[in-house]
Order: sequence, then structure tokens, then C-alpha cells
Amino acid sequence: MLLVVLTIMMAGGCKQSSSPKSASPQDTFKPTGGIADLVYNPMRSDGTLDSSYLPILTWKEEIFDFGAVFEGDIVTKDFYFTNTGTAPLLILKATSTCGCTIPEWPSTPVQPDSTGSIKVKFNTLHKPGLQSKEVTIFANTFPNQSKITIKGKVDTKN
Repeated sequence: MLLVVLTIMMAGGCKQSSSPKSASPQDTFKPTGGIADLVYNPMRSDGTLDSSYLPILTWKEEIFDFGAVFEGDIVTKDFYFTNTGTAPLLILKATSTCGCTIPEWPSTPVQPDSTGSIKVKFNTLHKPGLQSKEVTIFANTFPNQSKITIKGKVDTKN
């Protein structure tokens, strides 16, 4: 009996449509206003990019030079960006190259033509000398990664 049920389930689960629909290069995404709009894949089946509905992360500045500070200081910088695309932008995650650098990003989607910011805090304790810390931002953009950098010189206290 169990073998019969499994056979029926496998046969029913493997059925394919006799005429699969493939996307043509002329197809464009039609937003529904749902969560699926935030994870839209802009690559068409022919390898071209559909940019008609895509968030675009445009930075005001990507590199911040904080100059010279003393060891133990905490440097904070807000990196401002604008969504210059046509779809809501969602930052999924931001990671740094070091535990001394902590990014904070918005948890809600940034609408087209709206601005947002990522706050980066760099703790200079035990980090003397020239420093350059990179933060990688993962978003629903294409490509899905961008980078911002905080750099400067950390002097030891005498």
C-alpha cells in the first residue's frame, strides 16, 4: 500500500507542462506591490538585463577619510545614498572586514527617489597606524553588492 502511494506521489510531482512558457526579451516585470517585488531577478532568460523595474543604489560618497585621531576614539560616519532606480531598495545585510567596524543599515525598503543612510562606527582601540576598513552592502540591486570605506590614521596617545 505504501509503495502504491509513493508511486502515485512521485508520478504526480514530476509532471511537466507540455508547453513551457519562456520569457522573451520583450517581457518586462510588472510590479504587484508585494514582497516578491523586492527580490525580482532582472536577468532575462536570454542573458540581457531588464532595467525597467530595478532599485539602484547611488552613494553620495563611497570613501570617508577621517584624518588623524587618537587610539581609543570611536569614529562615526553616516554614508548617505539615494535610490535612483524605479523599484524599492532593500538592504539585506552589511558586513565589515573587522569586528572593530560596525555598520547599521535601514531595515525598511527605501522607495525610488528617496534617501537613506548607513552608519559606520569604527573603534580605534588597538588599531594604531594607517587604517582602511571596508563595509560590503548586500541589497536587491544589480549587482547585489557595493562597498563603502572608512580610512585614516590612528595615533597612539603618549
